[in-house]
Amino acid sequence: MAARLPLEGERRSLREIAYASIRRAIIELRLPPGEFITEESLSAELGVSRPVLRESVQRLQVEGLLERAGNGRVRVRGVSAEEVQDLYAVRSALEQLSVEQAVGRVTPGVLAELREALERMRTAAARGTPGKITDAGSDFHAILRRVAGNPVNDQMMHMVGGRIDRYRNLSVSLTARPDHSLAEHDAILTALAEGDVTAAKRAMGDHIMAGRDAVLVAVESLRATGEPVDGP
Repeated sequence: MAARLPLEGERRSLREIAYASIRRAIIELRLPPGEFITEESLSAELGVSRPVLRESVQRLQVEGLLERAGNGRVRVRGVSAEEVQDLYAVRSALEQLSVEQAVGRVTPGVLAELREALERMRTAAARGTPGKITDAGSDFHAILRRVAGNPVNDQMMHMVGGRIDRYRNLSVSLTARPDHSLAEHDAILTALAEGDVTAAKRAMGDHIMAGRDAVLVAVESLRATGEPVDGP
Protein backbone atom coordinates (compact mmCIF):
# COMPACT_ATOMS: atom_id res chain seq x y z
CA MET A 1 0.00 0.00 0.00
CA ALA A 2 2.84 2.38 0.81
CA ALA A 3 3.98 2.25 -2.82
CA ARG A 4 0.88 4.23 -3.83
CA LEU A 5 2.05 7.35 -2.02
CA PRO A 6 5.79 7.97 -2.25
CA LEU A 7 6.79 11.32 -0.82
CA GLU A 8 7.90 13.13 -3.98
CA GLY A 9 9.84 16.35 -4.42
CA GLU A 10 12.92 18.30 -3.42
CA ARG A 11 13.77 21.81 -2.22
CA ARG A 12 10.19 22.50 -1.13
CA SER A 13 8.53 22.64 2.26
CA LEU A 14 7.24 19.36 3.65
CA ARG A 15 3.69 20.71 3.38
CA GLU A 16 4.14 21.40 -0.34
CA ILE A 17 5.68 17.98 -0.94
CA ALA A 18 2.90 16.17 0.95
CA TYR A 19 0.21 18.11 -0.90
CA ALA A 20 1.79 17.42 -4.30
CA SER A 21 2.29 13.73 -3.49
CA ILE A 22 -1.34 13.15 -2.49
CA ARG A 23 -2.61 15.23 -5.39
CA ARG A 24 -0.60 13.19 -7.89
CA ALA A 25 -1.77 9.91 -6.34
CA ILE A 26 -5.39 11.00 -6.84
CA ILE A 27 -4.80 12.24 -10.38
CA GLU A 28 -2.99 9.02 -11.33
CA LEU A 29 -5.83 6.97 -9.80
CA ARG A 30 -3.57 5.28 -7.24
CA LEU A 31 -6.12 6.68 -4.80
CA PRO A 32 -9.27 5.74 -6.75
CA PRO A 33 -12.60 7.60 -6.88
CA GLY A 34 -14.73 7.00 -3.82
CA GLU A 35 -11.94 5.68 -1.57
CA PHE A 36 -12.17 6.83 2.04
CA ILE A 37 -8.96 8.12 3.59
CA THR A 38 -7.88 9.20 7.05
CA GLU A 39 -5.17 11.51 8.29
CA GLU A 40 -3.74 8.56 10.19
CA SER A 41 -3.41 6.39 7.10
CA LEU A 42 -1.94 9.17 4.96
CA SER A 43 0.44 10.13 7.74
CA ALA A 44 1.67 6.54 7.98
CA GLU A 45 2.05 6.12 4.21
CA LEU A 46 3.88 9.40 3.68
CA GLY A 47 5.76 9.54 6.97
CA VAL A 48 4.67 13.08 7.83
CA SER A 49 2.79 14.55 10.77
CA ARG A 50 -1.00 14.86 10.94
CA PRO A 51 -0.94 18.70 11.00
CA VAL A 52 0.95 18.63 7.70
CA LEU A 53 -1.61 16.20 6.27
CA ARG A 54 -4.53 18.27 7.53
CA GLU A 55 -3.44 21.31 5.51
CA SER A 56 -2.92 19.18 2.40
CA VAL A 57 -6.36 17.62 2.76
CA GLN A 58 -7.97 21.05 3.09
CA ARG A 59 -6.25 22.31 -0.06
CA LEU A 60 -7.35 19.26 -2.02
CA GLN A 61 -10.92 19.75 -0.83
CA VAL A 62 -10.84 23.29 -2.22
CA GLU A 63 -9.62 21.88 -5.56
CA GLY A 64 -12.46 19.37 -5.60
CA LEU A 65 -10.24 16.27 -5.47
CA LEU A 66 -11.27 15.33 -1.92
CA GLU A 67 -14.64 15.76 -0.22
CA ARG A 68 -16.33 15.14 3.11
CA ALA A 69 -19.05 12.51 3.04
CA GLY A 70 -22.27 12.83 5.01
CA ASN A 71 -20.70 11.03 7.96
CA GLY A 72 -17.82 13.51 8.08
CA ARG A 73 -15.24 11.11 6.70
CA VAL A 74 -12.94 12.28 3.90
CA ARG A 75 -12.93 10.46 0.59
CA VAL A 76 -11.55 10.86 -2.90
CA ARG A 77 -14.19 12.69 -4.89
CA GLY A 78 -16.20 10.46 -7.18
CA VAL A 79 -16.52 10.98 -10.91
CA SER A 80 -19.72 11.81 -12.76
CA ALA A 81 -20.97 12.65 -16.23
CA GLU A 82 -22.32 15.98 -14.97
CA GLU A 83 -18.92 17.06 -13.67
CA VAL A 84 -17.29 15.98 -16.94
CA GLN A 85 -19.64 18.22 -18.92
CA ASP A 86 -18.97 21.21 -16.67
CA LEU A 87 -15.20 20.77 -16.47
CA TYR A 88 -14.70 20.31 -20.17
CA ALA A 89 -16.84 23.31 -21.05
CA VAL A 90 -14.54 25.45 -18.90
CA ARG A 91 -11.42 23.74 -20.21
CA SER A 92 -12.43 24.31 -23.83
CA ALA A 93 -12.83 28.05 -23.23
CA LEU A 94 -9.51 28.36 -21.38
CA GLU A 95 -7.50 26.27 -23.86
CA GLN A 96 -8.88 28.12 -26.87
CA LEU A 97 -7.98 31.40 -25.19
CA SER A 98 -4.41 30.12 -24.74
CA VAL A 99 -4.23 29.29 -28.45
CA GLU A 100 -5.58 32.70 -29.45
CA GLN A 101 -3.08 34.54 -27.26
CA ALA A 102 -0.15 32.28 -28.20
CA VAL A 103 -0.45 32.20 -31.99
CA GLY A 104 1.43 35.43 -32.66
CA ARG A 105 4.21 34.40 -30.28
CA VAL A 106 4.90 30.92 -31.64
CA THR A 107 8.56 30.90 -32.69
CA PRO A 108 10.50 28.07 -34.36
CA GLY A 109 11.80 27.20 -30.89
CA VAL A 110 8.26 26.90 -29.52
CA LEU A 111 7.25 24.72 -32.45
CA ALA A 112 10.23 22.48 -31.69
CA GLU A 113 9.09 22.15 -28.07
CA LEU A 114 5.57 21.25 -29.16
CA ARG A 115 6.87 18.67 -31.65
CA GLU A 116 9.04 17.14 -28.93
CA ALA A 117 6.04 16.81 -26.60
CA LEU A 118 4.03 15.23 -29.41
CA GLU A 119 6.85 12.78 -30.11
CA ARG A 120 6.86 11.77 -26.44
CA MET A 121 3.13 11.14 -26.68
CA ARG A 122 3.71 8.97 -29.75
CA THR A 123 6.46 6.98 -28.02
CA ALA A 124 4.34 6.46 -24.90
CA ALA A 125 1.40 5.28 -27.02
CA ALA A 126 3.62 2.77 -28.80
CA ARG A 127 4.90 1.48 -25.46
CA GLY A 128 1.46 1.31 -23.91
CA THR A 129 2.18 3.68 -21.01
CA PRO A 130 -1.01 5.78 -20.57
CA GLY A 131 0.35 7.89 -17.73
CA LYS A 132 3.24 9.13 -19.86
CA ILE A 133 0.82 9.94 -22.69
CA THR A 134 -1.12 12.17 -20.30
CA ASP A 135 2.08 13.78 -18.99
CA ALA A 136 3.32 14.62 -22.49
CA GLY A 137 -0.10 15.95 -23.47
CA SER A 138 -0.11 18.13 -20.38
CA ASP A 139 3.31 19.48 -21.38
CA PHE A 140 1.98 20.34 -24.85
CA HIS A 141 -0.81 22.43 -23.35
CA ALA A 142 1.48 23.94 -20.71
CA ILE A 143 3.83 25.19 -23.44
CA LEU A 144 0.94 27.01 -25.10
CA ARG A 145 -0.16 28.57 -21.81
CA ARG A 146 3.39 29.70 -21.09
CA VAL A 147 3.70 31.32 -24.52
CA ALA A 148 0.26 32.93 -24.16
CA GLY A 149 1.47 34.56 -20.94
CA ASN A 150 -1.90 34.95 -19.23
CA PRO A 151 -1.48 34.42 -15.45
CA VAL A 152 -5.24 34.49 -14.80
CA ASN A 153 -5.72 31.65 -17.28
CA ASP A 154 -2.91 29.77 -15.50
CA GLN A 155 -4.62 30.20 -12.13
CA MET A 156 -7.96 29.02 -13.45
CA MET A 157 -6.40 25.99 -15.12
CA HIS A 158 -4.64 25.01 -11.90
CA MET A 159 -7.91 25.08 -10.00
CA VAL A 160 -9.64 22.71 -12.41
CA GLY A 161 -6.55 21.01 -13.83
CA GLY A 162 -6.26 18.29 -11.20
CA ARG A 163 -9.79 17.06 -11.79
CA ILE A 164 -9.36 17.25 -15.55
CA ASP A 165 -6.07 15.34 -15.48
CA ARG A 166 -7.67 12.61 -13.39
CA TYR A 167 -10.39 12.21 -15.99
CA ARG A 168 -7.77 12.18 -18.74
CA ASN A 169 -5.91 9.36 -16.98
CA LEU A 170 -9.18 7.50 -16.62
CA SER A 171 -9.87 7.97 -20.32
CA VAL A 172 -6.52 6.75 -21.66
CA SER A 173 -6.61 3.71 -19.35
CA LEU A 174 -10.12 2.57 -20.35
CA THR A 175 -10.61 3.70 -23.97
CA ALA A 176 -8.78 3.79 -27.30
CA ARG A 177 -8.17 7.51 -26.80
CA PRO A 178 -4.35 7.73 -27.35
CA ASP A 179 -4.36 7.32 -31.16
CA HIS A 180 -7.12 9.90 -31.61
CA SER A 181 -5.45 12.31 -29.20
CA LEU A 182 -2.21 12.17 -31.18
CA ALA A 183 -4.00 13.14 -34.38
CA GLU A 184 -5.82 15.98 -32.62
CA HIS A 185 -2.61 17.43 -31.18
CA ASP A 186 -1.01 17.15 -34.60
CA ALA A 187 -3.86 19.19 -36.10
CA ILE A 188 -3.36 21.90 -33.46
CA LEU A 189 0.37 21.97 -34.16
CA THR A 190 -0.14 22.22 -37.92
CA ALA A 191 -2.50 25.19 -37.54
CA LEU A 192 -0.09 26.92 -35.16
CA ALA A 193 2.81 26.40 -37.56
CA GLU A 194 0.73 28.05 -40.29
CA GLY A 195 -0.25 30.93 -37.99
CA ASP A 196 -3.95 30.21 -38.57
CA VAL A 197 -5.64 31.25 -35.32
CA THR A 198 -9.13 30.23 -36.45
CA ALA A 199 -8.02 26.74 -37.45
CA ALA A 200 -5.91 26.38 -34.29
CA LYS A 201 -8.82 27.33 -32.03
CA ARG A 202 -11.15 25.03 -33.92
CA ALA A 203 -8.67 22.15 -33.67
CA MET A 204 -8.25 22.80 -29.95
CA GLY A 205 -12.00 22.92 -29.38
CA ASP A 206 -12.48 19.68 -31.34
CA HIS A 207 -9.70 18.06 -29.29
CA ILE A 208 -11.21 19.06 -25.95
CA MET A 209 -14.70 17.90 -26.92
CA ALA A 210 -13.35 14.58 -28.23
CA GLY A 211 -11.57 14.16 -24.92
CA ARG A 212 -14.81 14.90 -23.09
CA ASP A 213 -16.65 12.25 -25.08
CA ALA A 214 -13.97 9.65 -24.36
CA VAL A 215 -14.12 10.47 -20.65
CA LEU A 216 -17.89 10.04 -20.65
CA VAL A 217 -17.42 6.56 -22.13
CA ALA A 218 -14.85 5.76 -19.45
CA VAL A 219 -17.13 6.95 -16.64
CA GLU A 220 -19.96 4.82 -18.00
CA SER A 221 -17.61 1.82 -18.21
CA LEU A 222 -16.70 2.23 -14.55
CA ARG A 223 -20.32 2.55 -13.55
CA ALA A 224 -21.15 -0.65 -15.48
CA THR A 225 -18.60 -2.56 -13.38
CA GLY A 226 -20.34 -1.49 -10.17
CA GLU A 227 -17.47 0.69 -8.99
CA PRO A 228 -18.50 3.41 -6.46
CA VAL A 229 -17.62 6.26 -8.79
CA ASP A 230 -20.53 8.70 -8.73
CA GLY A 231 -19.86 12.18 -7.42
CA PRO A 232 -22.11 13.94 -4.94
